[in-house]
Amino acid sequence: MKCKYCDKTFLDDDNLVLNYFEHTKISHYELLDDEDKIMHDIREKMIKSKIDYDQFKKEIGDSDLVFNSNNSDIV
Repeated sequence: MKCKYCDKTFLDDDNLVLNYFEHTKISHYELLDDEDKIMHDIREKMIKSKIDYDQFKKEIGDSDLVFNSNNSDIV
């Protein structure tokens, strides 16, 4: 994939989208129009939220279940 703002070419691997995203943020953010800046900022918040969530899951465990003893039949 080639950057639409410069001649940099990105390898087609699992990190292609993130590499392109980071390159755009570092090198071309000021060239984005208002709508693209909004989309870029939303993507950045989503990526940060995912990283924070993954870190939180590592700290508390991998289960998404919350057990409530008040609603349990087991005494």
